[in-house]
Amino acid sequence: MPGWFKRAAGFHEENKSALSRDTALDSVRYVVLDTELTSLDHRTNRLLSIGAIAMQGPSIQLGNQFYRVVNPQVSIPAESILIHRLRSEDVIGGEQPGKVLDDLCHFIEGGVLVGHCVGIELKILEKEMGQTGHKFNNPAIDTARVHRWILRHGPYSEDLSVQLEQLDLATLAKFYSLDVQDAHHALSDAFLTARVWQKMLYLLQAKGIGNLRKLLSIGGA
Repeated sequence: MPGWFKRAAGFHEENKSALSRDTALDSVRYVVLDTELTSLDHRTNRLLSIGAIAMQGPSIQLGNQFYRVVNPQVSIPAESILIHRLRSEDVIGGEQPGKVLDDLCHFIEGGVLVGHCVGIELKILEKEMGQTGHKFNNPAIDTARVHRWILRHGPYSEDLSVQLEQLDLATLAKFYSLDVQDAHHALSDAFLTARVWQKMLYLLQAKGIGNLRKLLSIGGA
């Protein structure tokens, strides 16, 4: 596990009100998150783990991170274990979903959520929160959508149509000259997504995207 990993995450405890859509991107608190699930079947899947890292503008706050393993109380398909390497015996001592979601709601308070294909994270969180009574209304940014916008507003490339379809996280990491470590671990993937997002923020600002309203118009989920 990389040295930046901290088992005990720091919490953002300030009670912040909703951000104005005119807030400059450098003044936004982002919470970059990733999840691992029992499967990708939205009808039956459950949350296995969640990782998140806070950013203040383009600054990644390694000391302000969140990681939890959840006991889903269901069996984990073998094909899923091959991907995220979390077995039933690994999660049997995990926390109950209600406790994890309670802590998560505190951590994301006042932040803009960022994730790669973040709709997957939003769907599972809404599903789990529907069972525990938790709610969140944070705006969310999809890095895959933002990347497509950057490609369309960048230099012409003969293979642009191909690039617009290759949106997996590993491909984006290569595009932004980033190394990939410990893929399909929720916190490691959140950290990689944060590094991708950091690169994107500089490009967006150079292209005149300076506030949250403009950002949500191109990358909102």
